[in-house]
Amino acid sequence: MASAEGERWVGLATDFSQGSREALQWAATNLLRAGDHLLLLHVIKEPDYEQSEAILWESTGSPLIPLSEFSDPIIAKKYGAKPDMETLDLLNTTATQKEVSTPSL
Repeated sequence: MASAEGERWVGLATDFSQGSREALQWAATNLLRAGDHLLLLHVIKEPDYEQSEAILWESTGSPLIPLSEFSDPIIAKKYGAKPDMETLDLLNTTATQKEVSTPSL
């Protein structure tokens, strides 16, 4: 979606399944362009939700996790997320090759 300044944000939901990786690959190939912002949405349904949410808000002041932090398994585990390496590799490659901003997940 474009803002008044022409800035584009592309949102993509993921559950880190093969289908989600294919959707991310499709978006990287057919939709994303240099300068876009990619927002990856992953919903965590676990009993520790309140604790994970509190940790996230306290440490960042935002419900979003920067890709650079999310790629660290220790930090991802702290938030209760379980991303797979294939998806993280695809995200990092897309950010670099397409010059796409991945400010947070």
